[in-house]
Amino acid sequence: AAAAEAAAAEAASPAATANALPLDSSFRWSASMLSGEANCAWSPPLSSSVGVVLTEFVQSDYARAVFNTRRVGGSDYGQIHGMFDSVRLVGTRLELKPRQACENVEGLFDRLAKYLRARIPQIKDVVEIIRDGENHH
Repeated sequence: AAAAEAAAAEAASPAATANALPLDSSFRWSASMLSGEANCAWSPPLSSSVGVVLTEFVQSDYARAVFNTRRVGGSDYGQIHGMFDSVRLVGTRLELKPRQACENVEGLFDRLAKYLRARIPQIKDVVEIIRDGENHH
């Protein structure tokens, strides 16, 4: 109970909310949209908080290490489509389907969920879509 109270106090602090972004309306970015097949000029809207936060994450040093160890192509470095096949937001639930190269990376989705919740506190459920169902983080 004390840990939950400390977490709630930290989340309510001005420092925690200073970097918080508003939650987007529901959307779905398909594999063809993320890869550029649907439209070569498509990218997440600049007004999309989820797009901003995912871009920050995939451009982090941690993501670069994942890309290096998983041998992701150089043109996919720092790109949302380099790590995810699809991204879907339904209310406060964010569903992400990792690319095959990024499947089964230990701690990837836990780290991503923590980062997303720090930047967009309204996201309540981060879901990893896998072949056999889904994992909640």
